[in-house]
Amino acid sequence: MSTVTLSSVKKVYPGGVTAVKGIDLEIGDGEFVVLVGPSGCGKSTTLRMVAGLEEISGGTIAIGDRVVNDVAPKDRDIAMVFQNYALYPHMSVYKNMAFGLKLRKTPKAEIDRRVREAAAILGIEPLLDRKPKALSGGQRQRVAVGRAIVRDPKCFLFDEPLSNLDAKLRVETRAELKRLHHRLQTTTIYVTHDQEEAMTLGDRVVVMSEGEIQQADTPLNVFHKPVNRFVASFVGMPPMNQVEGELKQRDDGLYFVGGGIELRLRDDKAEHVAGHVGQTVVLGIRPEGLHLSARPGADDARATVRVEVGVTEPLGSTMDLFAATDAGTALIARVKAEPTEPGQQATLYVDADQLHIFETGTYGRNLTLAQDAVAV
Repeated sequence: MSTVTLSSVKKVYPGGVTAVKGIDLEIGDGEFVVLVGPSGCGKSTTLRMVAGLEEISGGTIAIGDRVVNDVAPKDRDIAMVFQNYALYPHMSVYKNMAFGLKLRKTPKAEIDRRVREAAAILGIEPLLDRKPKALSGGQRQRVAVGRAIVRDPKCFLFDEPLSNLDAKLRVETRAELKRLHHRLQTTTIYVTHDQEEAMTLGDRVVVMSEGEIQQADTPLNVFHKPVNRFVASFVGMPPMNQVEGELKQRDDGLYFVGGGIELRLRDDKAEHVAGHVGQTVVLGIRPEGLHLSARPGADDARATVRVEVGVTEPLGSTMDLFAATDAGTALIARVKAEPTEPGQQATLYVDADQLHIFETGTYGRNLTLAQDAVAV
């Protein structure tokens, strides 16, 4: 079995700097898990501890049924793909891919079979006799992946492998990696700071900040059901609109009031936040949850916001509309593209499904989530 289990794993550097604060994470057999977060959040340190390249300060790491805390990297049955490819410049592609197997004294015929099979999977068979300097960035990355594949490890570890590629090549290589995982079904841990990469690649996304896991869930749940304000603001581009205000009970229901916005909460949302009436809270709404026209079956005029249009950024069939309420609260809406002029008055219609109420503070909880829906 190729599960990877981290139990209370901690990393403290000399001087008392804590990079990872006792995290717990179980990665299932064949699962593709992406660790994502801002620089310094502890994601790469976590990956390096799994690889054995960083010594852990506390807790246990198990690969399969074996605790590997004191096992050398070469004996952990993992294969790692680095950001800078780490290819030997004096060796051909074939020899780069075969090198690890040669060190393990694998028979020559088996080495040849594995290298050529991996090259066929990755479409790099014509490159086997070339040196790395004669390859493009994308080709070098495929060679690095091929070197990992030939080892047939229990787990693949990827440390920001696409960050050196241009935007078009990143998208193409991302698709290749996803197809590769579907074919091989090898347990994979992938680190990136790019949230788009995380959302498109992962079976599960682990959002980290300040050495702690904030949320570990499916990409859709991380986007639509963020457990706190940090996850809500980090995941999604443009980021979620967040406005401070107060919850007020009125005759016709529970309202959020603040920043020039008055919105009646739908009954299911109101039920979860009823205990916070009169308190300062933060309204969160994704740009995709604001529309320039009413949708069939949408709520009535109580679910609208009056704004003045600032600028728009056309994106083809959609556009990002930057606007402000009468109180000066800035909002971003991703809407269907249509002619809009700066200074124009507009009504934004709110999609109740995209509306969240959070506690205040950087890591304020999402109060509109049922507790059994929260995955951390």
